[in-house]
Amino acid sequence: MSEGDKAPQLPENLFNSLLSSSGRADLLLLFHRNPGLIDTVEGIARRMGKKGKAIESDVSELAKNSILQKKKVGNSDVYFLNREKDAEAQRDIANYITNLGGKKKS
Repeated sequence: MSEGDKAPQLPENLFNSLLSSSGRADLLLLFHRNPGLIDTVEGIARRMGKKGKAIESDVSELAKNSILQKKKVGNSDVYFLNREKDAEAQRDIANYITNLGGKKKS
């Protein structure tokens, strides 16, 4: 396969943060269905029927990649959807998928 035949690359951090865990997909679904949601890890977990420790690493990974934002409220860290970064991620994924369809096999 020549260099021109390779599939376009999806940004690595985006792939890792969104597609490598069903827990992250569940979190994104929750925040998309509740776009104004602002809650602690424990509160988010409760909404998902899980324990806080079960989703902590997924929340942290999404925050590290700016899909979720973290803010200090009193003594608690709360998380909410970064709508701008989320929209950017959706555009990147859509462009990636569109470009895959445009690639011709030799």
